[in-house]
Order: sequence, then C-alpha cells, then structure tokens
Amino acid sequence: SHGTGMAGAVAAKGRLTGVAPRARLIAVRAFGSRSTGADATTFNVIKGIDWAASEGARVINMSFAGPRDPLMAEILAAADTRGIVLIAAVGNAGPRSPPLYPGAYRQVIGVTATDANDKLLPVANRGTYVAVAAPGVDVLLPAPGGSFQVTSGTSAAAAHVSGVAALLLARNPQLKPADIRRLLTTTASALGGRSRSSDFGAGLVDPLKAVDAAGRR
Repeated sequence: SHGTGMAGAVAAKGRLTGVAPRARLIAVRAFGSRSTGADATTFNVIKGIDWAASEGARVINMSFAGPRDPLMAEILAAADTRGIVLIAAVGNAGPRSPPLYPGAYRQVIGVTATDANDKLLPVANRGTYVAVAAPGVDVLLPAPGGSFQVTSGTSAAAAHVSGVAALLLARNPQLKPADIRRLLTTTASALGGRSRSSDFGAGLVDPLKAVDAAGRR
C-alpha cells in the first residue's frame, strides 16, 4: 500500500491526478512485507537502484529512511555521477532524531512534509540536510485494489517532489541533478520566517516557478 500510494503521488492519472501523470514509472520491490510492516536489506535496495539505473531512470524516489550505510552512500554517489536525480524522505522520527538515510546523504534531495496550513509535520526529522518541504499531511492517495488511502509522512512529500523533478526534466531534459536541486531550492517559498531553516530547508516547493525557471535555460 505504501508503494502504491507513492507511485500515485508521482503519476496517478485516474480519479486522482499525480504531480506528473505522464511520467513513466519503474517499480522496484526492495522491501519484503510482514504483518508488522516492511523491511529491507542494503543489498536489496542497492540491487533496486542498480536495476532502475540500468532501465534508464532519471529520478529515483526513496520514500524510506534508515541508518547510515557506507556501501549505500557509495552507490548513491555513483548514481549521482551518472546524472540520476536522487530524492528521499528525511524521516518521521521526530525533531531529536539523528539524521536518517538516504535523505541525509549529500547527493540526495531530502524532503520534509507540511500540512494544508504550511505547518511542519510534527514527527518530521530536522537538520541541515533538509532541502525542501512539500505537502505530506493527510494526503489522499491511491491504494491497492482500486481504493484510496489518506496518509501522512515525509514519504508522501518526497514522492511529490519526485513528480516535480519529472516535470523539470520533461521541460529541459539536459538538466543535471545539481540543476534540479538548485531549481527546487531557489524557487521554493520560504517558511518559518527564514529563507532557510533546519525545519523546512529552503521552503515549500513551488512547481510552477520551478518549471518556468527550467524553461529559461
């Protein structure tokens, strides 16, 4: 259900419309299902990233969070060098949590979640690695079996930003990962009274401004 929801946030095109409904999705199952939730190994996640890259993925959305792993950092650095845009949730472990990964890696655009009033999701991680914020509280998303779900978390916000990245690449296919980060952060709307903070990063993503800026290259 989590993967279905995140895919819908990016590219739904039925009764709900995602951010980039014409994007082509490459689905990777790196997490096993259990009655108590889902977990994954570094090896399976890395295999998924490698396979997505071999299939020509331009954006990899990582709506999950966990501990730091040197091997994961190495693989993501290589993906960044290949021109793949890496976007991840910063995590839902609260303001006192240590950094969670992959959202806190330097090559990854870490995304936090805000509600309809532009307030921060209370359980969102904080830190200098937060790049931008996006809607992620009480979001209506698709669910398996043709149904729907209402969900909250930085995962949904990351999927939202992955959709925006897809729009930017559709507008200008020559954009590099650093360009995508710059466009997202420089066009974001500042929140919390500051141009940048450990809560909201550069602020709330503004898809229209970002796409317009991409078109001027």
